[in-house]
Amino acid sequence: MTSWRFYNMELVRKQTYITPAQDRAVKRLAQQQGTTEADILRKALDLLLAREGIRENEDPFDDLIGLFFGPFEVDHDDIYR
Repeated sequence: MTSWRFYNMELVRKQTYITPAQDRAVKRLAQQQGTTEADILRKALDLLLAREGIRENEDPFDDLIGLFFGPFEVDHDDIYR
C-alpha cells in the first residue's frame, strides 16, 4: 500500500472505476474549481460519509474504551516505557 502526504494529512492510494460520464463531470468540476480531480473525489466521499453519520477518523473500538475493568486491566504507559 502506498501512502502520500497531502499538506498535513496522510493519503492512501486507492484505485477504482468510474463511469465515463462521472469522469467527464469530475474533470469539468475540478477545472471549474481550480483543483484536482482527486480533491473533488475526496470531498464527495467526505460528504457521503457525513451524510451516513460516519465520523472522520472513526475508530470502531472507541466505544469499548473504558468498558472493561478488573485484573486484566493494562497500564498502557508500561507498554511505552
